[in-house]
Amino acid sequence: MLIATPNLCLDRTQLVPELVLGGVMRARSVEVTAGGKGVNIARVARAHRQKATVVGLVADRDRERLLRLLAEEGADVVDVPMPGDTRNAVIMIEQPSGRTTIVNEQGSTIDAEIWERYRGAVATNLPAHRTLSCSGSLPPGAPEDGYGQLVELAHKAGVLAVVDTAPGALRASLASAPDLVKPNLQEAEAAISGTSGLVLTDADSDVRERAMDAAATLCTLGARNAAVTAGAHGAALAEGAGGPVRWFPALKVQVVSAVGAGDSFLGGVLLELEAGGDAPDWPAAILRGSATASASCEQLRAGGVDPDRAAELLTQLRNQPTEPAGRLS
Repeated sequence: MLIATPNLCLDRTQLVPELVLGGVMRARSVEVTAGGKGVNIARVARAHRQKATVVGLVADRDRERLLRLLAEEGADVVDVPMPGDTRNAVIMIEQPSGRTTIVNEQGSTIDAEIWERYRGAVATNLPAHRTLSCSGSLPPGAPEDGYGQLVELAHKAGVLAVVDTAPGALRASLASAPDLVKPNLQEAEAAISGTSGLVLTDADSDVRERAMDAAATLCTLGARNAAVTAGAHGAALAEGAGGPVRWFPALKVQVVSAVGAGDSFLGGVLLELEAGGDAPDWPAAILRGSATASASCEQLRAGGVDPDRAAELLTQLRNQPTEPAGRLS
């Protein structure tokens, strides 16, 4: 799989006893890793001994550190240099409750020339791959339809294109008809409504109905298929505008950290697409994505997953009663 994830970052994960606004706290432990949605997906692929190539913009400052961290994990990286600072993501996980607070920086601004170099790097690497994942936010200065441009390149190369990004870039990609979009419920509703999505919070009311409705609407707006994840509740899949909409309940697991679970979900989807035939089996892909996400919640590191545990959970999901597909008007 080829993973376009231009806005790479450094994840700083802190375990704290409690997050107190306006207070002074001491972290129990801190881990710094390479970060970004695409990096998490690549971790899932490597855990399953599948090849994944990450195409990322690597900023000048902290460049050596970021590339060293990626190399230590065994990541295959196409490095597109850019000026500026490597952005940081601060992840605070309260122990023992597991409640998590995340602050994502934007990253340094790029210009049209840098974007064209990045776009060219993706185009050069596409022919050797079956799937393209457009994952994570776009850096400031990138065209809003940047992922839409990459989807069009993928389709010209006969490659399946999947998009999982911030609400504005997600909505802008829909005109290019990505094969699948995979936002979480809050991102999907922000993309549909046209709100900024700068602050996303969980809302547990009517989750199943909202997710199914959002998936159907994203297909109406241009996506060929849409999966909308809703954390521990499950995920909705809409197959085309006016097509069937299914709900896939999630399994209950002991959660260590849910950070990156959505990326692990997409990693599982991509693994199924890579292994499948010419016609993607989207329900099968969603089941594998759900199992992979649940397994990743049992690990602290984002994108960390035990493939044997993921396989065990997938068997459980396949043995669950199947809910009939419906259609939303």
